[in-house]
Amino acid sequence: MLRLLSYLLGLLSVRGVIGFNSKDQSSCVLQDEPKQCGSFCLTTLSPLFDHSSNIRKRLDAIEAGLKAGFDSRLKQELITKEDFANSIHALQAKLDARFDRMEEARTIQITADANDDLKSQVNTLNDTIQKLESQLEISKGQIKSKEDILNVKEEQIQSQHEHLKNRDELISTLTTQINAINETKSEINDMLKMSEGQIKIKEDILKVKEEQIESQHEHLKNRDEQISDLRNQIKLIEKTKSELYSQLSDLHKYYDILPDSCPSGSPNGIYQIKLRGLEAFKVPCATSPPGYTVIQRRIDGSENFNRTWEEYKNGFGNVSAEFFIGLEKLHRMTEARPHELYIKLGNVNGSTGYAHYDDFKIGSEEELYELKNLGNYSGEAGDSLKYSMNQKFSTFDRDNDNIVGFNSASFFGAWWQNIYSKSSLNGKYFKDGRGWGGIYWQSWHENRYESFTFVEMMIRPKTL
Repeated sequence: MLRLLSYLLGLLSVRGVIGFNSKDQSSCVLQDEPKQCGSFCLTTLSPLFDHSSNIRKRLDAIEAGLKAGFDSRLKQELITKEDFANSIHALQAKLDARFDRMEEARTIQITADANDDLKSQVNTLNDTIQKLESQLEISKGQIKSKEDILNVKEEQIQSQHEHLKNRDELISTLTTQINAINETKSEINDMLKMSEGQIKIKEDILKVKEEQIESQHEHLKNRDEQISDLRNQIKLIEKTKSELYSQLSDLHKYYDILPDSCPSGSPNGIYQIKLRGLEAFKVPCATSPPGYTVIQRRIDGSENFNRTWEEYKNGFGNVSAEFFIGLEKLHRMTEARPHELYIKLGNVNGSTGYAHYDDFKIGSEEELYELKNLGNYSGEAGDSLKYSMNQKFSTFDRDNDNIVGFNSASFFGAWWQNIYSKSSLNGKYFKDGRGWGGIYWQSWHENRYESFTFVEMMIRPKTL
């Protein structure tokens, strides 16, 4: 339609008839070609020719622009419907301007035919504009529809973006889980390899065990034969046992004739004695003075005298060196008949002393081996044992002294401790004769830091 409009305007420019009257000029009429018009007429119409040509070019440009605008808007949405409407209104304004100029030309005595043609052309242009406006309305509806479609598409695209984002997060999570599963799989494979190695080792061990079991079967078979032999040997042993019981009976008869103390007049040595209710045991016998049984000896510190109650009860040490005979044996001996007590003491400088008591006796374990009697004292070392009369025996694990909350035996050795000690012949042994808590006899040496290096306690039955 725009192209038709430009063609009509062009046709008007070459076929129109324009009249012009002026005072000293003749009338000029353009019918077919511009050369038929005089110079004044050509001068007057030339701008109109140029203007009509420009209008045609502009209409072509507008048509091309509108076509490009429609296509671009539908495809790329680069030109809006407002721009298109503005272009139409601008075109109409330009046409109105042109019509105004044509009206002015008509006032310059344009012919009635040209005026009618122009009116016809204007009507045609108005029809064209109405058709274009109708098309514009249709285009607006289409553009609106396209915009709605685009909005729906944008919403779909946004939804797809969110969906893709969720998918990306899910993929990331699944990737992390897959990596963790792969690591776990790797660890499990390593464990399986280790397990296979262990299974191989176990199979080897089982094979060895089976061989051992087979060997054990053979061994058991041999053992059965050995058991049979052993049973035969047991029978022989039972026979031998019977014979030994007979010999033991004879020995018991022999033990019954063993003495209960060292024989008087016998030389120094180790003798076996037998007390009623006890097995026979060995004791050292002394000849100076004669007939005494040694019950305690300290000579070199080779034996530990810091012993428990049970050890002092049963005795300990080597009867050929340092030892203690045992409180239970001492009770049995002094309970059976009266005994004398003889104590030898030796200092580090070689000096010696002794103490003698003529009626020595201690109680039973129920009485805590109480020092029940001493008799009369004689000697040169002084009487330091009298302070312990009627005192019960104490060890580091059995506190029987007269001090509340303090165990003297823990510091001064196992003895018949009183509130404090005036004698302690089971204290620590100091080879140089100096030390606190050593072997002590106050009446001979009062200095508690002096410790004797030799002690022998001996008893013998009292002569009535």
